[in-house]
Amino acid sequence: MPPLQPGFLMQYQVVSRNAKLPEALREYAKTRVSSIENYGQEFEKIEIILDLEHGKTLCEIILHPFRGDSFVAHDRAHDSRVAVDSAVGKLERQFLKFKD
Repeated sequence: MPPLQPGFLMQYQVVSRNAKLPEALREYAKTRVSSIENYGQEFEKIEIILDLEHGKTLCEIILHPFRGDSFVAHDRAHDSRVAVDSAVGKLERQFLKFKD
């Protein structure tokens, strides 16, 4: 595998399953997930899956590292941004536990 070059951009895939979600929410999710880069790991691909179900927003985030197992977190909440924030928080805890 070739070494990563400075400024390497992760590939984001934001999917909404059953609902048309605002572009602002998609951008918010990308911005929040990109904070995980601050922990010193680069990922090959990040999948963000958003869905509306029974009046709640479901958020699932999957981080695919270049090597090793993927990190997965999901949460649901009435407020879309809260669901995203909570899922990102779970990922951060998983990732920090993995690094230790």
